[in-house]
Amino acid sequence: MMSAAGSGTALAESVVEEIVVVSQKRASAVNVQNVAGAVTALDENAIKNAFADNLSDIGRLAPNVQLNQAGTFSGFANFFIRGIGISNTIRTVDPAVGVFIDGIYIGYGPTSVLDTLDVASVEILRGPQGTLFGKNVTGGAVTVQTRRPEFELGGNVAATIGAFDRIDLQGAINLPIVEDTLAARIAFMAKNSDGFLDNLALDTTKSDVDVTVVRPSLRWTPTAELDVSLIVELYRDKGDSSASQNLDSRIEPRLLGAGRTPAPAVVQRVFGYTPPDDKYDIFHNLEGYVDAAAENVILDANYELEHGMVTLVTGYREVRYDTSTDFDGSPFTVFHFPDNREEQNQISAELRYASTFSDVVEFTAGVFYFAQEMEIGERREFFAGGTAENPTIARSAGLAVTDDNSYAVFGEGSFAVTERLSLVAGGRYTYEEKEITLCPFTPVIFDSLSFSDCPAVLNDSESWGSFAPKLGVNWQATDDVLAYAFWTKGFRSGSFNARAPLAEALGPVDEEEVSTYELGLKSQLFENRLRFNLAGYFSDYENIQRTISDTVLIGGVPQVLQIPRNAAEAEIWGFEAEATAVVAEGLRLDASVGYTNASYDEFGGIDANRDGVFDPETDNPLAADLEFERVPELQYTVAANYETEIANLGFLNFRAAYQWLDSQFVDTLNSPSLKLDSYGLLDASITYIDPSQRYELSLFGRNLTDSEFHDFGFDGGPHRAVWGGRPRTWGVRMSVFF
Repeated sequence: MMSAAGSGTALAESVVEEIVVVSQKRASAVNVQNVAGAVTALDENAIKNAFADNLSDIGRLAPNVQLNQAGTFSGFANFFIRGIGISNTIRTVDPAVGVFIDGIYIGYGPTSVLDTLDVASVEILRGPQGTLFGKNVTGGAVTVQTRRPEFELGGNVAATIGAFDRIDLQGAINLPIVEDTLAARIAFMAKNSDGFLDNLALDTTKSDVDVTVVRPSLRWTPTAELDVSLIVELYRDKGDSSASQNLDSRIEPRLLGAGRTPAPAVVQRVFGYTPPDDKYDIFHNLEGYVDAAAENVILDANYELEHGMVTLVTGYREVRYDTSTDFDGSPFTVFHFPDNREEQNQISAELRYASTFSDVVEFTAGVFYFAQEMEIGERREFFAGGTAENPTIARSAGLAVTDDNSYAVFGEGSFAVTERLSLVAGGRYTYEEKEITLCPFTPVIFDSLSFSDCPAVLNDSESWGSFAPKLGVNWQATDDVLAYAFWTKGFRSGSFNARAPLAEALGPVDEEEVSTYELGLKSQLFENRLRFNLAGYFSDYENIQRTISDTVLIGGVPQVLQIPRNAAEAEIWGFEAEATAVVAEGLRLDASVGYTNASYDEFGGIDANRDGVFDPETDNPLAADLEFERVPELQYTVAANYETEIANLGFLNFRAAYQWLDSQFVDTLNSPSLKLDSYGLLDASITYIDPSQRYELSLFGRNLTDSEFHDFGFDGGPHRAVWGGRPRTWGVRMSVFF
């Protein structure tokens, strides 16, 4: 952990450093090399040196991981790990990759792409984590641990200026109050920048950043056995909404069926709109905004017994999320999301016991409770007919109120058969209840967003129970080599459709399950100068939740609706390799590669050839051949870090990193016009560190080759567009440690 005086220098590191992790929920921190599972762990120095601002940046440092935003709503996580994730913004659909901050699960998509302010570590756990985490982590878990107060005076402050008029200020101060008993810490951040998109319609920029975070915390250690931390975070985002980049109509005829030709989107067919050639030029007639606020209160208490540790982690989180978005990305009102209003609050508690009383048996057991309420008011404004000169604009809104409760009991332990061979077993039983009250989209409540004006209120509730087991074996071949194998299951809760147009589309959808087999090797070789980890996996993915075109009877008349269903089965297999080597004094190399092969065994209920009719005999085989969206088959990252002393004037640190991702589709139907070609991102930095290691001055650049890419896309009747893809940026950062 970084001291108040700074991060130290690589010159003193002749070996690969030890990284301890807390995500295993044991009685004490564990070296990541002793964890029998695929984990990428980053300490605060690795995060700082990569100039990673948020979890999306962190995702670039791990194999088979994409921690991208949804695109259509700013700060809404659509995270994928090993091919499993979600690619939508329906609030009632739970994530498949769990995000945890200081032990607390975040159950609401908006504001879940966390910043890296005063972070002690980030751990990315790949694959289902059904035993210890459980809450919907079929793809994996991202755990963030913020820095705790320490019993000495110190702190740091950093200022950054850069491209697009970027100005950031962040830091932290540590305040001892009672010697070795009570301490406080206050971390703060203010980020501001103009957007990288030029909105030529209104002569403004889009993707502006305006974020403020304040995080005060207290640590109390009244005895040697008791350690209590209270963490409060206040978050405010008043930046821009997400910004769509409109595309011309480019659907390939093969997707439409024999004899059919591409149908132009409304913006081309009615308005004759031609998008700009420059990716970073847009024409939005609705500027849009985000006004979001989040408050966290977390209590983390640990009591050490002679034979183990008792831990209580409980927290409350409240979010307000107001947005307005130009979804169609054109200078016309074709499809807008004006003035959405949302609120969410959650409370959770986990009580667990981790044993240390035996060298033969070690286990962790506990209970978990989570409750969440959401009020989701979404408005729509869209073209409903007419001509470009005299368009008919329709308005509608929907309102959903939900109440979710989750209960779980869990345990995982190991039994040492010999000094080097141990068996692992665990399990978690989860019971969940969900209720929804919904007013489907209707023009009646556009202004009021109130159930009092709703012509037809829908109500429903459902419960699910699931058991997630784990069985494994660990073999410590040598003191420096660990081999392991395990089988485990994870489940993602069933859900309702908060955007259902009528009762037949409300749901619920049953839970999806994934069963994974993993083989792995972890090694620390050549007198700790090389760390090499390898993992291979196979996952059987069942009852996959997807939104499909389903035919339902309404008044005796069949109609096709977009409805979430347990529509698919799939198999996913792949591997990951990660290596870190200290090859010379001050020179460190890092590399990782990930391969994911994801294929559907079956996928029913979608109009795969886009001919406007769902024909099971034609469409189901075509759908089974679709590729998973937002899942590149191959990706790799390489990085080099070199630090050298310059006489008695201090140190220079040079870093370069390159990430490459294979081509991928970004929508379920694999629209060619939205396909993302393979691309690479090159980052580099140079940092001067003064002899006292109290001052640092950095010049950094990201995406230096100015690669063009996007994170998400939409291809439908109103328009075709993509979102995301930050161009080349640069910055200068001055840091002071005291």
